[in-house]
Amino acid sequence: MKKKQQKRVLLGRFAVDSGQFMIIDPCYVLGKGYELTKEQYDKSCKITNKTTGGEIKERLAVVSRTRDGDGCYPVYAIYDHDGRLSKIEIEFE
Repeated sequence: MKKKQQKRVLLGRFAVDSGQFMIIDPCYVLGKGYELTKEQYDKSCKITNKTTGGEIKERLAVVSRTRDGDGCYPVYAIYDHDGRLSKIEIEFE
């Protein structure tokens, strides 16, 4: 029996103007008592200036710098053999 192959789908592209990006649940951006503050943004800048990336406010978000700074980067969803989301890939090349 032939195994189903993984499927890679372009979700879209996102623009970067600060040389860094953040992964966060959208409800935290909109509010609900957890929204990001200027202080947390400043912390993300400190993290990406010192290291490749890290967590903001105890698992609120993950921040990382990009490979070459500003740009527009494609984001892909990788689906497993059963069609379930397996991972997200961002291409910085």
